[in-house]
Amino acid sequence: MHIWLIETVSFVANISKGTSGCLHVNSLSIVNDCRQTIDSYSLSATPTVGFLRRPSGSIYSMYEPGIDSNIDDNIKSKLLIECSKVYSKEDVDRISRKISTWSGRGSLPDQLLGELPITFGCSVTQTVFNSVNVMVGVGVLSMPNTIAQAGWAGIGLLILLAAICCYTAYLMKNCFEGKDTIQTYPEIGEAAFGTYGRLFIAIILYTSLYAYCVEFIILEGDNLTSLFPGVSLHLGSFNMDSVKLFAILSAVVMASTLLVKNTRVISLLSATGVVTTVVVILCVFWLGTVNVGFHERGPPIKLGGIAFALGIYGFSFSGHVVFPNIYQSMADKTKFTKAMIICFIICVLIYGSVAVMGFLMFGEQSLSQITLNMPDDAVASKVALLTVVINPFTKYALLMNPLASAIEELLPVKVANSTWNFIFLRTALVASSVCVAFSLPFFGLVMALMGSVLCMLVSLILPALCFLKINGSKATTTQIILSVGILVFGVVCMIAGTYSSLADIANEL
Repeated sequence: MHIWLIETVSFVANISKGTSGCLHVNSLSIVNDCRQTIDSYSLSATPTVGFLRRPSGSIYSMYEPGIDSNIDDNIKSKLLIECSKVYSKEDVDRISRKISTWSGRGSLPDQLLGELPITFGCSVTQTVFNSVNVMVGVGVLSMPNTIAQAGWAGIGLLILLAAICCYTAYLMKNCFEGKDTIQTYPEIGEAAFGTYGRLFIAIILYTSLYAYCVEFIILEGDNLTSLFPGVSLHLGSFNMDSVKLFAILSAVVMASTLLVKNTRVISLLSATGVVTTVVVILCVFWLGTVNVGFHERGPPIKLGGIAFALGIYGFSFSGHVVFPNIYQSMADKTKFTKAMIICFIICVLIYGSVAVMGFLMFGEQSLSQITLNMPDDAVASKVALLTVVINPFTKYALLMNPLASAIEELLPVKVANSTWNFIFLRTALVASSVCVAFSLPFFGLVMALMGSVLCMLVSLILPALCFLKINGSKATTTQIILSVGILVFGVVCMIAGTYSSLADIANEL
């Protein structure tokens, strides 16, 4: 109800205070508080969260990213006009009195937000959509491979990790409620462990952003090679295979998107993570029923692949970075737990269906990306490959830009604001991600390593640890036991998964 107006008012609040109405595309900045973060398949969480509710009105357009705007009389007037279309005369008069107190670079007082109806924010349905869009990502491509590595027990591990991650989301909710000032993940770390806690979590998030960009390069090289086999470069004595050639070409295109200062269009395009995933699932189903068939069998459990599977699942459920912002965006925050339960159930159904269908199609031969197993002559294969290949081009800039901006904050102001630095820094970051991708061209193993180290920290260890630190004195005995159990489980998974992934990478090198 009245979503457009509420978005308008809440966006003015975001400009003034940095709060989030429903997580607008460009209202969050990882430069200051790591709010711009990641998604797995769309791999860009920030723009997706406001996808269902982003307005396109004139007031909204006044606040382009990077442009300082004052709340002048013209804006106040337009805001009141929009209010008059929705609220009663008394409500408009009350809002008008509040607006009349704004001056200069105005701020929207908390009292004004208190005057607005509870329709401010996202509904449960919108929250579920946004959360699924955050979590369901490239991890879906590796689901059949987890069954090939760990056996059918992998499905049980998938459900177990989903349940644990859902509970840690609940623990994070308790942290938000424990301290009203918490709005982002780094702020949870700060509330629990001070400045060092905030810094540690920020470093983890920046590292994750960079690692996802490396995964993009590997993903593009592998899938473009499958889409256009036999392409290579030969210049005299210099030879380059198709994987590296396509990786470099993809990096060039991604670098061009990184040099665009206003990423609004890219942000909107990147909000198609769920649609992209659905296309891939439909293609897998079509191939299984029409082209390949479901006839493969596998063992119940393979102990040697348990750690690998847990790493992939950890990667796939690593939406906790965005949960603070999703919580803040809700109209009724008491329904956050309900939204999370629905979200994780949907994610399990999506991941589980692809895992089962993919393994029944390709069995022990399942590769790190199911798209690489698909038959070359099938139309559904081409559609899936094109979908997977195109999607990262809308994500790369949204992930790498926050890291570049954070580095710029460490430089002298004159250098940081120069055009040559803007171009050189981002080009260097792209080039470095290509070099890392060439050094570790193992999509599944890199994903498992990320899941074991970064995602286990973000999704299991840190939420439980911060909860015990912030709410330990008020927590129930059950909460304390479960939190300690999750801590132990997360640390064991991190150690085992890291060792397994590094050992497998070393064997492949």
